[in-house]
Amino acid sequence: MTVAGLASTKRAGVPGRLESLLESVRTRYGRALISYLHIRDDGLRAHLASVYERSPGEEHALISDPVFEAKFGYLKADETLETLVARGELEPDLVSNLDNPPQEFRSERLGRDIHPYSHQIEAWSHLMSPEPRSVAVSAGTGSGKTECFLIPILNDLSRQIRSRPRTQVGVQALFLYPLNALINSQRDRLAAWTRGFGGKIRFCLYNGNTPRSLPASMTRHHPEEVQDRKSLRDSPPPILLTNATMLEYMLVRPADHPILEKSRGMLKYVVIDEAHTYLGSQAAELSLLLRRVLTAFDVDPKDVRFVAASATIASGDRDRKGRTLEQALRRFLASVSGQPDEQVHVVFGHPDVPPLPDPPERWAPFDLDALSRTDPEERFDRLCAARVPRLIRQTLVSRGPAR
Repeated sequence: MTVAGLASTKRAGVPGRLESLLESVRTRYGRALISYLHIRDDGLRAHLASVYERSPGEEHALISDPVFEAKFGYLKADETLETLVARGELEPDLVSNLDNPPQEFRSERLGRDIHPYSHQIEAWSHLMSPEPRSVAVSAGTGSGKTECFLIPILNDLSRQIRSRPRTQVGVQALFLYPLNALINSQRDRLAAWTRGFGGKIRFCLYNGNTPRSLPASMTRHHPEEVQDRKSLRDSPPPILLTNATMLEYMLVRPADHPILEKSRGMLKYVVIDEAHTYLGSQAAELSLLLRRVLTAFDVDPKDVRFVAASATIASGDRDRKGRTLEQALRRFLASVSGQPDEQVHVVFGHPDVPPLPDPPERWAPFDLDALSRTDPEERFDRLCAARVPRLIRQTLVSRGPAR
């Protein structure tokens, strides 16, 4: 359902705050753009102002027609994190850190009593298997894709500490992101879940902005993070987040050779996030780059667990070659990693589509204004009793709801 169709008239029942938000975005963005262009002609400025202030979705409007996406949740597993600890699948120290992060990272807490999504459990079972398996995870925003691979990696490192309680040196997990913003977005989560290990599990966000060196006074309070290049080269951490360009530099730049030398034979995980962004020649370049990486780290592809995290793809769809998307994802990761297809497992996020009560004998009137004044439970009941919302919901489900 689009905003333009709703916002075109107040009698459609659009909440006033939405109209106000659209108006604010439209006018402020338009004025900011005109100011940025430094246009001196008054007539041109007035013309652009009138164009930029058109409603979203109108011809030549600055802002396109926004869309509301209906999104279901995901199926949860019967197990809790505590259950997995009791079964010996997750390390107690790791779950304790997930459950009790530092106060500044309370938003990153994963309580020991939570039920992971079923696709997370499936991914964990593959990545924590005795024999190396690779996994392609396809699920939408808010589906916990990062936890699908980060939890098994941290669990492995935590298990290593239990048997050999010392700071780990050498890259064991390499995370590749297409954008620096995506690299930086992982800092809080990693800090929250690793600080409790007292610097024994460390990570580094390595991109063009990483400083050459930092004084100890700036780093001593964050033992879990390697924050400068000198420290990275002196003592490579087990988790390294970077991009393809920096990885290319690392392979050829003499100053970075210590990272490779101190990590030889240790690389166990390669994570390719936002895998759907690698198409055509980009995928071929990535494949060649990873082959050079495996050679530089002195590891065999069959011994490495590759992970590709992808945006939503419906598992029943087919590509232009007639393959199901599951087959295409398996082939993609196998080709990029140099592994046989049977070593790659595809995991999809499964939407949790709750059943609706039986339709009423007579449809109730559908009034958006009245609906906005009800509490969530009453609103749900009224929507279920109205014909149009039920038809919309039925259409979304039958077409494959957003994952």
